[in-house]
Amino acid sequence: MRQPARAMRCWQWFGRIVTLIAACVLVPGCVGPHAISHTRLKYNEVYRNTNDEQLLLNIVRLRYADSPVFIDLPNITSQFELSGRGSFANGLDGSGPGRSNLGLGELSLRDSPTLSYHPRGGNEIAKALLTPLTAELSRVIQAGANIEQLFLMTVNDMNDVQNASRGTAMIPTAGEDNSEFRYAISLFSELRNRNAVELAFKTMEEVESTEPIEVGEVNARDVFNAAKEKYVFHADPQNGKRLTVSRKEKGLVLSVRPAFVDSPELEEFCRVLNLIPKQSYYKIKAELTDDSTPNQKIIPPSDTIYLNMRSILQIMTFLSKGVRVPEQHTLCGIAPSTIGPDGVPFDWTPATEGLFCVQVHRYRPRHSECTVKYRGYWFSISLDDVTSRATLATLEILFALQESEGATLGPQLTLPLGG
Repeated sequence: MRQPARAMRCWQWFGRIVTLIAACVLVPGCVGPHAISHTRLKYNEVYRNTNDEQLLLNIVRLRYADSPVFIDLPNITSQFELSGRGSFANGLDGSGPGRSNLGLGELSLRDSPTLSYHPRGGNEIAKALLTPLTAELSRVIQAGANIEQLFLMTVNDMNDVQNASRGTAMIPTAGEDNSEFRYAISLFSELRNRNAVELAFKTMEEVESTEPIEVGEVNARDVFNAAKEKYVFHADPQNGKRLTVSRKEKGLVLSVRPAFVDSPELEEFCRVLNLIPKQSYYKIKAELTDDSTPNQKIIPPSDTIYLNMRSILQIMTFLSKGVRVPEQHTLCGIAPSTIGPDGVPFDWTPATEGLFCVQVHRYRPRHSECTVKYRGYWFSISLDDVTSRATLATLEILFALQESEGATLGPQLTLPLGG
């Protein structure tokens, strides 16, 4: 009878070993997908939140005339390690203590993330921050961006109608409003909401200011070389023996639908921006203009909307005027202020009204979308302030577009975080 009992215990011992091995083999196959489902979205959410907080912190810094600092997180590497071990106290002969002992088993899971930080500085950040945007970036409107929001952020003036351009300075010497600019943008927005106009790309020919060329002076090679540079020869309508030169160029235009060419809204829009009325389209170009004569139209009626575009740094500085600061910081000069003609600090918040607003708190607020601490106070965007949240998101997209021009990564600081 002793032999069958011993054989039975051997089979039990063997079964335990097989069970433990199977657990160690099968559990990792479950841990992989399980780890992804529990960590990927958490990393995504934290990455988004810290991006928003870093951008908000830099806007608050600019309100205090402090320098912005950006640290990128280009790489997040997370390694999951699963280990297991087991032991059994019973001997093969069953003489060991604890005959009912099923053995000891242990499984451990370890998450070891590695974060690579990239502090940005020098020419790399200067180019991204200081290069003015192009008018073509208005295409983000077609991706769903709000017209009024985008133009209030990115345009310094439009056909010399000023958008509080002095607000792009960290310490403005004088106050300035943007009521006329807001009126022009509201007309633009109304026309677009009525499907009267749309932003589109159009190939146009612009006549070059050159002297007419005799037909005999142009050969086939000249025509071929001109075509490579997007130039075209045309017969002079006043003298068929002469040629004029025009350049084909694809550019952004504001196209007007035929039914709205004579509309009162378009006529008022043209009046404010000093445009030639009743055109089927208006060219849109980026051009830096002289800000020494604010709110004064210095161009004749035109078929072109000239946009003086801001850089990312100018946008951030302008948005910083919507940051509320503690009164004592203004009184003691920690936060700069603009003194108006009446000797009272100028209130810049109307310039960013409906675009961006940051509240200040002595203690950390409970209900806020994005909160940062600076100089002993908490600055936050309210949870129900959808406009400010959208402005912050649009700014991040514009910044990413500027960075995509070919910046190369510099030294990285890699921190392994053991779990």
